Amino acid sequence: MTSQAKQRIAVFDVDGTLLRGDCLWLAARRAKSHWGQLRAALSCLPWLIGWQLRLIRTGRFKQQVIAAFGICEAVNRAEAAGRADWLLDDLKAQINPEALQRLHWHQQQGDRVLLCSASPRLLLQPLANWLKVELLCTELEQRDGLWRPLLASPNCKGPEKVRRIEQHLGPQEGRSIEAYGDSKGDRELLKAAEFPHYRSFLDEPRPYPAFSLGPLLPVVAIAVLGYGLLGIWSQGDQLWPLLRSLWPQISLGLLLVLLGYAIRYGRWRLLLAAVHQHPPMASDARIWMGSYAFTATPGKSGEAVRSLLLKQECGVPMPPSLMALVVERVTDGTAVLLLLLINLPLLLHWQVPLAVPISLGGAAVLAGWFALRGSWATEQLKSTVKRLLPRKLASASGDGLIALRQLLQPWLLLQATVIGAVAWSLEGVSLWMLLRGMGVDEVGIGGATIAHTAAGLIGALTLLPGGLGSTEAGTIGLLALQGVGVAVATPATLLIRLMTLWFATALGVVCLLWQPRRQP
Repeated sequence: MTSQAKQRIAVFDVDGTLLRGDCLWLAARRAKSHWGQLRAALSCLPWLIGWQLRLIRTGRFKQQVIAAFGICEAVNRAEAAGRADWLLDDLKAQINPEALQRLHWHQQQGDRVLLCSASPRLLLQPLANWLKVELLCTELEQRDGLWRPLLASPNCKGPEKVRRIEQHLGPQEGRSIEAYGDSKGDRELLKAAEFPHYRSFLDEPRPYPAFSLGPLLPVVAIAVLGYGLLGIWSQGDQLWPLLRSLWPQISLGLLLVLLGYAIRYGRWRLLLAAVHQHPPMASDARIWMGSYAFTATPGKSGEAVRSLLLKQECGVPMPPSLMALVVERVTDGTAVLLLLLINLPLLLHWQVPLAVPISLGGAAVLAGWFALRGSWATEQLKSTVKRLLPRKLASASGDGLIALRQLLQPWLLLQATVIGAVAWSLEGVSLWMLLRGMGVDEVGIGGATIAHTAAGLIGALTLLPGGLGSTEAGTIGLLALQGVGVAVATPATLLIRLMTLWFATALGVVCLLWQPRRQP
């Protein structure tokens, strides 16, 4: 039998593929009030921990979640009231437009379309009816016409998806399967399909990746973190007493640092929007913070892992996200220069209106933009991009240049610079609070900000991992110029480095280790 005569089957995973989110958690939120959700979540917490530790089977955990959030009861009440589609509008609002377009395309081609999901039928059947497709999913028990939170079939995930499809369709001969999935739970389905589409809705097949760097990244990040913390601890004999005596200032300083990260993440979303990329915020935020696990690499180059993870998890093309990362780093530099322009006159007691350094900073951003728009700069950028991109992405360097031109807009650069300046200022305030707690009154917020940001810029220019040594020496030296003794400046510098560089690294490691598992 020829391939043209084969029956074409299109199989779509639901959660994370057809839908942007997870229908089980959507139903859980819909079934309970806010307080009810909190109580249910707390009751599920021990089960969640056991599931994450692989002590509890996925099916058992799923039953517990369905029971705790009263999902079956909510559906039973809705069906009794003639509203079996009570969740349908919420599900329709979560549909990925690209996935829906591809599904309709298959229907127009006359293909047989199936949904294959780990979610239960009582949630998905109305959606399958609306889409006019077949449904294979996890089955729950029904007694006397009422749904019960007990599995009536194995959890439809992993190898079970392939088994259920084979059971539903019959002999494999004479059919061609095109499958769409987004997670490890779809791996076997994608491998069994003739035309797999892993996190893609394009015509070209995209198989499930044979190898991923993901599991190795936390190991490397933990090694970097451990190395840095041991290095600081070996140099800071006074740190432990200071940690105990300055805990109020340290706690408030860490809150300011966290606020600075939130502000920086807003800048990242702004840059992604400029290149027309809108990954899900939850995944994007975790990946963005996770890249900080490698902020101690030379020139923060390790943060480029962000682009790799965004491509793997969210399908974001690498060239635009890499260019957004480059602009993020550039505007970090311009933000530091702007802070120096603002604070240096104050530090030197120059009688200069504040508007002057701010205007100079804005003029510098505009001048840089005009310089980068020139033909010579364009050629230089083109050759630089080709050198920076891996060989496999060399052919995509044109996409990177297009993204770079979209990012090099005066208003966008100015916004990104101001956002960066605010975030860096918060770290300067944290250093100032530490100094005040240590009895240093002669250094103001401006002086502390200069000591922290200028030393960070010096450390970045040295291309040493995390600016280790050079940044600390720069901070101590700049504080000494303001009258702070080395005996005080050294532990203060080590503390602010713990609160910024190594705190960010630790948060990054946590985010890399925290790989949210898909719906149970």
